[in-house]
Amino acid sequence: MSKTIKIQILHELAMNSAKNETYQMGVVEKAVDAKLITAAFHEQAGNEAYHEAMLSRYMFSQIEVLKTFFADYLTGGGNVAEDATISGAEANGVTEILLSVSDRFNDGYVKTLARLSQKFVEDRMIYLWWHSVSKEFAAIYGGAAEEDRAGIMACFNKTAPSAPVYRFPTAIEIKYPIIPARGDVPGIITPDNTGHVQDVQLFSNPWIIGIGDDSEISYTIYGEDNGVSVIDDIMVRADNPCCQPCIGSDGCWHLRGMSAGFSVVTLFSRHNDQVFAKFAVRVVK
Repeated sequence: MSKTIKIQILHELAMNSAKNETYQMGVVEKAVDAKLITAAFHEQAGNEAYHEAMLSRYMFSQIEVLKTFFADYLTGGGNVAEDATISGAEANGVTEILLSVSDRFNDGYVKTLARLSQKFVEDRMIYLWWHSVSKEFAAIYGGAAEEDRAGIMACFNKTAPSAPVYRFPTAIEIKYPIIPARGDVPGIITPDNTGHVQDVQLFSNPWIIGIGDDSEISYTIYGEDNGVSVIDDIMVRADNPCCQPCIGSDGCWHLRGMSAGFSVVTLFSRHNDQVFAKFAVRVVK
């Protein structure tokens, strides 16, 4: 089971954060030594065209790096799905990432994941900006980015244990014996119609087996998820000992003729009284 969560990376916020952080460093440089004014100017990420180009390249490359972190935590084939209308033009200055995660993912961490993802991109942008200028400054933001990454991973790890889910049948369909309706005489009885076997079927349209015969009862069960992984909890009972339900060597339900007589046989779910099917049986010599 999975669900989809959405996180957004705001481009303007990332660009401004990088500019503000590097501006602060440049101010410190100039305060220490006035001769560093020119150097500080080039160390600060400003509005110059080449500054914008470099920061933009850093931002988009780190968004792609961010996506790779999610691969180990995704369900549904491990794909990172992006809205097709956004992935090409990055509409409205936002990169929107849709993640298919386990339904155990704690929804309380969605905002945390989004904010840490935004901060990771920003810290990595600053790290790359400073890497060619000051290894010391770069190390500070490189360490911060690693902390962001650890926090992102923790958002996926801090999930509550999942209680086991047992999927029991919601419907049963008898495949064999095939007892069609003949005129006013009903055939197989299920909750979809009268819900009981009428006397006219018991005597006029039963499944006929011989004493000592051992015949399989074939049925199909369905669940809310179209039958996938539905637990077979079906039991069989006969209201007359002339026939005896039993488990055959093949592990399936069989009906064994014991003595001449009539009986109503019911297949039913042990967990839902509304899931059943009935048919009439006549045992002959």
